[in-house]
Amino acid sequence: MTSNPFPAGGQRPVRVWTAIVDQHATWIAVNPVQGCPKSCRYCFLNERGQTAVRPETLASPARSVELLLACPHYTPERPVAYYTWTDAMALPTTREHLKALLGELTRRGVPNPVVLITKCRVPDDVIAAITAAIRDGLRVLVYLSYSGLSGEVERGIRHEDLRENFPRLADAGVPIVHYWRPAFPRSATPETMTAVLDWAAAHARCTVAAGLKVEAAALPGLARLWPELATTPEVDKAECVYPRAFWDFIHATAATHPTHPLFHTNSCALAYVLGRTDRFGVFDTPVCATRNHCPTGQRDLCRAAARRRRPVREQDVAAALARHGHPDAAFTLDPAAGEVIVRRALPTNVAAALTQDLATRVRVQRQEDDPYWSSGTAGALPLVLDGAR
Repeated sequence: MTSNPFPAGGQRPVRVWTAIVDQHATWIAVNPVQGCPKSCRYCFLNERGQTAVRPETLASPARSVELLLACPHYTPERPVAYYTWTDAMALPTTREHLKALLGELTRRGVPNPVVLITKCRVPDDVIAAITAAIRDGLRVLVYLSYSGLSGEVERGIRHEDLRENFPRLADAGVPIVHYWRPAFPRSATPETMTAVLDWAAAHARCTVAAGLKVEAAALPGLARLWPELATTPEVDKAECVYPRAFWDFIHATAATHPTHPLFHTNSCALAYVLGRTDRFGVFDTPVCATRNHCPTGQRDLCRAAARRRRPVREQDVAAALARHGHPDAAFTLDPAAGEVIVRRALPTNVAAALTQDLATRVRVQRQEDDPYWSSGTAGALPLVLDGAR
C-alpha cells in the first residue's frame, strides 16, 4: 500500500495509488482498478482520497495477469485477492473488467485461488461468469463483507442487496466466506450480532471475524464513531481493535453455531474452504486452540500435515530471506517455538511472504515507514476495549 499524508488545512486527501500487485498479509493483492464510488466511514481508502470517486482502470485484464505472474512474491498456490482498492461489483465498468479478468485467468490456466470481496449486489451476469470460471477449473471464493452496520456508517451500501447475495451465490454453488468486519460498539449488540451470524451461517462456508483496523491518520474520523479509540494508547499498533461485547460473542459461537466454523485468522478460513492445511504457523498455537472455532476434521488435517512437514532449517530461512531481497538479515530460528525471529525491520509484505514460504511464524521488527497496516502475520496482537461493553 502507498501511504498518504494529510494535506495542510484538513482538506480532502490527495488521491494516491497503490502498486497494482503486492503481497498482503494472507494473499497477493491485485488492483488493476482503484477508487470506490462508495464511502464507508471506516474504509482505509478514505485517507488515500480513493472513496466517493470514479474508479480508474490502471491495467487491462491481460496486463493484470502479466504483472501477477512477474511479482517477486508470486507462487502458483498463493491465493490472490482482486480489486481490494475498489468494489468490483459497484459499477458496470468494474464488473466488465472482472468478467474479462476471469476469462483471462481461465484462458491462461493461472492456478491461484481467486478471492473477490464485496459489499455490493453481485448481478446475475457476474454470478454466471464466476460459475463458468469455476467449471473451467478456476477456484473462486467470494467474501461477503457483512457486519450489521447502518447506512449512516456504510454510506452507499444497499444492505438488503448485500444480504441477498448470500442465498443467491450459495444456490449457484459459489463458495462464500462471511467477512465479519469491522466491529464497532453500535453493531456489537446481541440482537445485531445474532441476526448477522444466523443469516451468514445459513449460507456461507465459514466466517472470518475481525475487529477494526486503525491507522494513525484515520483515528480522528474513527473516534467520532467510537470515542474510546481517541483515549486508548497505540490503537494503531494493534492487529485489530474489538469491542468487548463482540469479542465475547464470537468466542462463544462454538456453542451457539456448532456446525459453522468461525476463524480469527483469514489464512485458516482460506485453508478450510480450499481443502488445504495451515501454512502460516497458526496450527497448535493459542490462536488455533482458543480463538478459532475450527472443525475437528480440519484440525486433524493440519495435525497430520505438521507431522509430515520437514522441520525448517537455518539454510531454508537464509534462502527465503535472500529470495526476497534481504540476504544479510540476521535471524534466530527457534524450532521448539516454531518461529523465526528476524533481527531487522522488514516490510509487512516481506514478512508475509516469508511466513508462507517457510510455513512457520516469522517475527520481524515493523518498518516505521511501512504503508501497510499492522498485521497479525507480522506479530501484531488484538486489542479488546472493555469500555465498549
